[in-house]
Parts: sequence; C-alpha cells; structure tokens
Amino acid sequence: MIIAAYAGTGKTTLANTYPQQFTDFVCMPYKYILEENGDCREAGKANPDNIMRDEWPFNYISAIKSEMQADKHILIPTDLFVLALLQEENIPYIICYPQRDAKENYRRRFMSRSNTEQFINIFIGNWNRYISAFEQDTFGRHVILESNEFLSDVMGAFI
Repeated sequence: MIIAAYAGTGKTTLANTYPQQFTDFVCMPYKYILEENGDCREAGKANPDNIMRDEWPFNYISAIKSEMQADKHILIPTDLFVLALLQEENIPYIICYPQRDAKENYRRRFMSRSNTEQFINIFIGNWNRYISAFEQDTFGRHVILESNEFLSDVMGAFI
C-alpha cells in the first residue's frame, strides 16, 4: 500500500517507530542530483541550489513499483506529479493531508523541525492550492488529519 502524506505529517517518525510495517521512501535522491552523502534532512529540502534530475518523476515511480514488492506500507510525499503518474498507471494510494484550518499549526511544525524559509514558503505559501488539489483527487482514498494529528494517530486506517 502506498501512503502519500503531506509534509510534516510524520512519515519519518512512523517509519522509524514501526520499521517492519512502514518505509519512508524519501524522494530527494530521485528528484535531485545530490553530492555524495547529499543532504536529505529537513535543512536540505527545498534548497534552491538543488539540481533537478532529468528523469524525475519517472525514476521515482519506477523505484516505488520495485519497492511495492516488499510487504510494507510505502510512505511518499504528496507530490502532485507523482500522484498523477500513480493514477495513470492505476496504482492505488491513500492520500493523507491536514484539514484546511491547520495551516498555522503546520507552519509551527516546519519551523520547529528547522525547515528552511524556502520550504515553508512552498508548503505554507501554497497551502490552499495543495489542499484544494488533494480534495479534488478522486483516485486515492482520503485520510484527513485534524490539526494536532500525525500519521501515527491514524495508522489504523492503513493496517
């Protein structure tokens, strides 16, 4: 099962807490040309100096399909291009995103985990656009997180 979850919802924490059941399938090595030991941590996300790979997002979809062979839930970001390709290939997913009024709570989450201003501008600055796109998704099954919920709080919806 693929679980596409918005930034700050707790993908990494869930995967680290339940490694037998969940894989945090980080997209940065597929999306960007990173130096050896490139920065996939919060501080490296949305770095304007990152160089996009020509093969993105097709390389990531291919890797997801390979990873689906494992008996784990795959946690991915809610990248709209990736979701469109999953739909095109008829690969089911659950889409997890916060309720619309949780914006300021997420801004605080991003700041507390040391996300860059560029990252915050992307995910908070485009908040309404992203939430609207998720709400209009008719392919995936939806799990909408309340303001103070994380994926670990709703993991029963995945298992």
